[in-house]
Amino acid sequence: MDNSQRFSVHYLITARSGSEAVKLAEDIAIEQTAEMPPDAIPESIRQSSTGKVVICKQAGKKNLYETVISYPLAVAGDELSQCLNMIFGNISLKPGIRISGIGWHSLDRIFPGPYWGIGGIRDKLNIHHRPLSCSALKPVGLSNSQLANRCYQMAKGGVDIIKDDHGLVNQSSAPFHDRVVTCMAAIEKAADETGKRTAYFPNITGDCFDTWRRYEIAQSLGAFGVLISPQLTGMSIIKSLQDTDPVLPAMAHPTFSGSFVMNKEHGFTPSLYYGDLWRALGADSVIYPNSGGRFSFTENDCEGINNALRQDTSPFRKSFPTPGGGIQRESIGKWIDRYGKDTIFLIGGSLYQHKGGLEVAVREFQDEIEDYG
Repeated sequence: MDNSQRFSVHYLITARSGSEAVKLAEDIAIEQTAEMPPDAIPESIRQSSTGKVVICKQAGKKNLYETVISYPLAVAGDELSQCLNMIFGNISLKPGIRISGIGWHSLDRIFPGPYWGIGGIRDKLNIHHRPLSCSALKPVGLSNSQLANRCYQMAKGGVDIIKDDHGLVNQSSAPFHDRVVTCMAAIEKAADETGKRTAYFPNITGDCFDTWRRYEIAQSLGAFGVLISPQLTGMSIIKSLQDTDPVLPAMAHPTFSGSFVMNKEHGFTPSLYYGDLWRALGADSVIYPNSGGRFSFTENDCEGINNALRQDTSPFRKSFPTPGGGIQRESIGKWIDRYGKDTIFLIGGSLYQHKGGLEVAVREFQDEIEDYG
């Protein structure tokens, strides 16, 4: 690879002065590439294989500095994991460094982007004019027959997508293979009665080989897609799944990722992490905690994630934003108006609380979704 080819990363650095910010930026550029004292780096390596500070300026707020560093693509070696290492490797151990942007157009041969994306999922479901509905099978501890009964009620209510709860893996109470068999049978039974086949996303998250085995089981049993938690499996696995046939749509879950986004001075901005990065990794749908639910994301945070997943300037297909984490069924109209049609709305607990039962709750939810526009 030509050593002149480079990609850029945008950092927000917390520093006491401009001169300190410049020094920190220069330290980042070296730490993320050569990882040596500057005077010990051979001159040829310094010129060809280290990061370069392009911009370091105050970001409109005292002690905050916008910094752009360019890195040589050759050091990434066409490997997604090494590219992530360059973006936020050793410096993840240092305070006051937050990533706000990445130059994706130079990285589209390393990062795959979604295989299906919004357009592909819509085509597979043959739903193009409105948002999509989604609910979750829960709680952990129910048997497969109990979960399948809930799956049947949801499918009878007309929900577009049913996913496993992210905590449902391969527990003795509900082994993975049998869960997929029984839930697919429940969906087929409902489809025979209603004429609509709900899409099922079983949770394949597990240790390395377990994740692959569960993906293959989901493929063989006809699941529409899969749920995966990239922070637990390793982020590069979504790219690897795209080497299979058929490729199943991947819905990414944010569990175990909070420490990357919750500190306002360290890690990643939510829009960069769940929006740009997970879109680049290949997630066709990205679940994130909606504002006003059990978590503390602001509406601006959520809008930023939505925009990053759907903006046109990215080299990748668009991904479905999937807000969840405590959306109340009574407020779904507000969020549809706010987020628009290219959204999957995920409601779980609020549906289970409905006094009329799960099927009635899902039908009311689905009616609001279908009334869009």
